Amino acid sequence: MSDTIHVSPTAAALQLERGEASLADLKKNLEYAASVLESVYIEETRRLVDTEDELSDIQSESVPSEVRDWLASTFTRQMGLMLRRNEEKPRFRSIVHAVQAGIFVERMYRRTSNMVGLSYPASVISVLKNVDKWSFDVFALNEASGDHALKFIFYELLTRYDLISRFKIPISAVVSFVEALEVGYSKHKNPYHNLIHAADVTQTVHYLLLKTGMV
Repeated sequence: MSDTIHVSPTAAALQLERGEASLADLKKNLEYAASVLESVYIEETRRLVDTEDELSDIQSESVPSEVRDWLASTFTRQMGLMLRRNEEKPRFRSIVHAVQAGIFVERMYRRTSNMVGLSYPASVISVLKNVDKWSFDVFALNEASGDHALKFIFYELLTRYDLISRFKIPISAVVSFVEALEVGYSKHKNPYHNLIHAADVTQTVHYLLLKTGMV
């Protein structure tokens, strides 16, 4: 058991005023107070370093830069060493997970809302599962879609690249545009330069972009 004598601040003040304070006891209490403050400082510093490490682990593409800046200013040294009880301070990692979950839900909602303008038959969905492969069968897509291979491949890739949401393109405008393209490609009944060929070229460009790491 430690032989350190812990004197309350009021009692210590009275002893000092009366000249009754023991220098040995006073020294022990000062050393004890210093050790407590040092322990608190080390623990708080460790917690803040852990928080900064967690911040550095976050992938930039999963959390926007402005959100990362807010997290940094709120949970790291930029706010200073603020001592709080653990149960009152929200865990940094839980905040990050909440932000990432919110972003994920938003993206899923935007993708789902984009699909409202174009209904995908089950057979088309099945064929489009292979859209990332070199062996993608554009003729199967054209058959499954009722001679609308270009419309579905065009719309699918615009959605995958998030171009419709990013540029706030009305769904009706996208559908009208690609349908006009199909009409143009079919106008002269060209056996080669037709909408199937256009869909094939579109999917090939997508494959090359994907496999070369350009997107």
